[in-house]
Amino acid sequence: MQYCCRPSPPRHGGEDQLGITQPALSRIIARLEQRFRGRLFERLPTGVRLTRLGGAALDLARHVRDATEAAEARFEAVTSGRSGSFRVTAEATWMQAVMPAAVARFHAACPGVELKLRTAGFRHGLRLLADGRSDLHCGGIDAGEPLPPHLKRERFDDATVGVVAHAGHPLHARTPAPGPADLVGYPWIDFDAAPRLDSRRRRLSLAAVLEELHDRTNRRVRTVIRAGSAGLFLMAVGPYLAWVPLDFLERLPGLALRPLPLEFGRHRCRSGFVSRRTAEDLPPFRLLRKAVRDVALGRGG
Repeated sequence: MQYCCRPSPPRHGGEDQLGITQPALSRIIARLEQRFRGRLFERLPTGVRLTRLGGAALDLARHVRDATEAAEARFEAVTSGRSGSFRVTAEATWMQAVMPAAVARFHAACPGVELKLRTAGFRHGLRLLADGRSDLHCGGIDAGEPLPPHLKRERFDDATVGVVAHAGHPLHARTPAPGPADLVGYPWIDFDAAPRLDSRRRRLSLAAVLEELHDRTNRRVRTVIRAGSAGLFLMAVGPYLAWVPLDFLERLPGLALRPLPLEFGRHRCRSGFVSRRTAEDLPPFRLLRKAVRDVALGRGG
């Protein structure tokens, strides 16, 4: 196959259609020929013609141009929110009470971005973030544990954590109000077994609550079931107790969970989310964080 090139009429200022002067173009061609160890053009009375080497170079140049344009289009699609993927973990109550509305808001703005959701307690969520297997963890009790430099926290929600049961649980009807001794005889759901410390260095976890229960009653809970979001549905159909944030209970659809009327196990703590700093560079990711924050705080769309 032969390729023919004829010089175009010079533009004003001595520039051709490439936007550079003829001497500059000649120097570029000379450097390319030196690097490729052969001539790219041969001169004809009517102009210049590509050599076989020049034709191969042209095909490769077109391939590089097309690949560059495709890469630029893909990068633009990711940064604009037309495509891409984020991996999100959330504590069980957040997954049920916050994430559905947050995901709907986000996809209204970025319908082409895929979200991969997974229920995880706070420590497990941090481990996935630290290992590069997640981009954002939402909720849980954040007691200010040190984070790796590539992670960033935002604590924007003051949460009250307490003992919860479904609305028909016998302890809700107990008179007088139940005390710690009444909690020992029921099975418990554990959503996050990892102990943490609050601002007064108290351990914050169901394990710590149950240890305190043992100290007060000298009796131990016999059954503790570790579960994710499915644990919330178990509580709706059985005599289970759990230690969870109370603020989102009214947002859990169809579960009818209520806090028990006792002060035992109640703590005020901070919550929010933790994210990978590299994800913060992407505008769609910042939109996702805003959607989660606004829904968690009860802000309008």
